[in-house]
Amino acid sequence: MKKLLSGLLAATMACSLAACGGSNSAPSGSNSSAPAADDGKVYELKLSTTQTDTSMIYAGLKAAADKVAEDTNGKVKVTIYPSSQLGAEEDMIDQALQGMGIAVLTDAGRLSSYVNDIGILNMAYFVDNYEDGCKVMETATFKGWDEELVKAGIRSLCYNYYDGARSFMGPKEYKTPADLNGVVVRTPGADPYSRSIEALGATPYNIAWSEVYNSIQTKAIDACEVQYTSAVSSKIFEVCNYVSKTEHINLFNIVICGEAWFSTLPAEYQQILKDDFFSCAYDSAQEVIAAQADLEKQLVDNGMTIVEVDLDAFKEAAKSAYEKLGWTDLREQMYQEAGL
Repeated sequence: MKKLLSGLLAATMACSLAACGGSNSAPSGSNSSAPAADDGKVYELKLSTTQTDTSMIYAGLKAAADKVAEDTNGKVKVTIYPSSQLGAEEDMIDQALQGMGIAVLTDAGRLSSYVNDIGILNMAYFVDNYEDGCKVMETATFKGWDEELVKAGIRSLCYNYYDGARSFMGPKEYKTPADLNGVVVRTPGADPYSRSIEALGATPYNIAWSEVYNSIQTKAIDACEVQYTSAVSSKIFEVCNYVSKTEHINLFNIVICGEAWFSTLPAEYQQILKDDFFSCAYDSAQEVIAAQADLEKQLVDNGMTIVEVDLDAFKEAAKSAYEKLGWTDLREQMYQEAGL
């Protein structure tokens, strides 16, 4: 019955979204010797995220955890730990690889350390919106990267959580790449991020998101690039005056765990875990998309000015990042496969 319901759910979604990341079907290499679902054991998974417990994605993760508990009759217990309570994201990925019952909300940029080319998903102006990103995830090439992650010891539960598009926020306007010359901007440390921000004209600087507010306030850094959801929840409007609306990276979030832990689950629970995270991620993404106008209004109501930028200039500047990472041809290949 569970598999039938999952199939009906996928069939009701738009074609490109239903297969977003292939999250409701396990890649080849799944453990065929998994224990039976009636073994009486309770499987516990601690899910670590940098998101606060007031964020929209946290609510989407909690919905998935509740659904998994319901569909496994309490036999799979997923507990969400917000605000990096368990530790830094990279450390949590390492623990998952060691076989611990740890899951992590991460992104393709960080996973590029294990499968390099998957990082293209987090490059500047790779896709324009959620739907296009989902089309990319449906390609044979992307599914191949997912299988490579399994071989590296990482199991994706879903690729389709979404937190919106990232823009530059700081004390000044940045209408063109030239305006970012010499501006130190906080960005995640993975190459797809840092190379993109560098190509757009800024100087990338990697610190934890939790340190950004104070770092801008004390002028240790000049600005940040962030999506509206996090800008509102972190009250970044208290230290930044302008949103330069570049929308340069559409932020897809990925839930992963260690393949060693995942393979201990009964096959039925493996499928439930993937199906439920996929469907709840889709629902969460729709809520985030629908909230964008209201989130922007909250930023404006709290004193920020929305700055329209020269998008053509930023998109042209971004091309050099693909060249530096050797992804110019890969970008075109992915567009052809996805029909973009």
